[in-house]
Amino acid sequence: MNIVMSYIDYNMAGLSEREAFSCTKTQTEEIYMRLKAKPEILGSVLIATCNRTELYLSLRPGVKVNPFKTLCEAIELNYNDYAFMNKTLTGNEAVTHLCKVAAGAESQIWGDGQITRQVDDAIKGAQKVKASDAVLNVLFRIGVTAGKKIKTLVDFKVHDNSTASRAVAILKEYPDVKNVLVIGNGMIGRLVAGLLVRNGIHTTMTLRQYRHGENIVPKGAATVNYGERYSVIEKSDAVISATLSPHYTVYYEEAKALSRLPEVFIDLAVPRDIDPEVEKFDQVTYYDIDHISQGERDLRQEEQLREIEAIIEKYSTDFYKWYDYREKLKLKEEA
Repeated sequence: MNIVMSYIDYNMAGLSEREAFSCTKTQTEEIYMRLKAKPEILGSVLIATCNRTELYLSLRPGVKVNPFKTLCEAIELNYNDYAFMNKTLTGNEAVTHLCKVAAGAESQIWGDGQITRQVDDAIKGAQKVKASDAVLNVLFRIGVTAGKKIKTLVDFKVHDNSTASRAVAILKEYPDVKNVLVIGNGMIGRLVAGLLVRNGIHTTMTLRQYRHGENIVPKGAATVNYGERYSVIEKSDAVISATLSPHYTVYYEEAKALSRLPEVFIDLAVPRDIDPEVEKFDQVTYYDIDHISQGERDLRQEEQLREIEAIIEKYSTDFYKWYDYREKLKLKEEA
């Protein structure tokens, strides 16, 4: 077995650096196509979230590859500009790391409530374009299972363990915020809108006209066409943006032309949705994903980490048992 992975995350790089490694679905599929063309790579899986970008590779025996350099080449970035901002793990360290990531034990928000699904989505996306191989398929299945088990057994005692709930908690600190515009109808946008409605805050969500049949709107939320968002921004007390768009959803110059500005702008996207220049407005408070997620581990979390590692040991053992059994079957078939 020859597994290697590299990652860049919030511990090593700021938001502006991580933005360069954020990938849309189309970009991810393009990366997979480039990696599949390399004969030394048997399989690949890319995880790209607001906290991190990670590339896992399954390689032919004896082959050595730097996944981070390979990733930089695939997305046409100069490796030397980012060489000091990443870490590479192999073998059991890579297996353990994946399980920790899936459990939310490596996230900015301790016990992150969304990361298990994001890891699961990553392997499903790789499988869809036939980029992963059997080893990575099983590794990620075990990683996701371990993450779910840890969430069940370990009491994180965190009620605001998602970016969505953190964003809503921040807005509740502003008593004058009564009307909120949520830009984005993806998973995060729907979570935010649903939480806002349940907290009694009037919520409007943008919809893309060309995707009208696919939109899911939380009960109680109003809607507006994305193209009309600025007219609603002008009437809103706060704006939360959470899309996968490679372009800004709120531009400084357009916001500058409005007769009234919201009190709060919250950007939950990587790359950023809201032009950071909005922070220049005197009457505006601006939060990006790092502001939302910041927080330090306490002693209780360090104790929980030891508990998490004990659970992971069992799942990593299961993975190696599967691999050994697979190799024995191969030998029998060749004999």
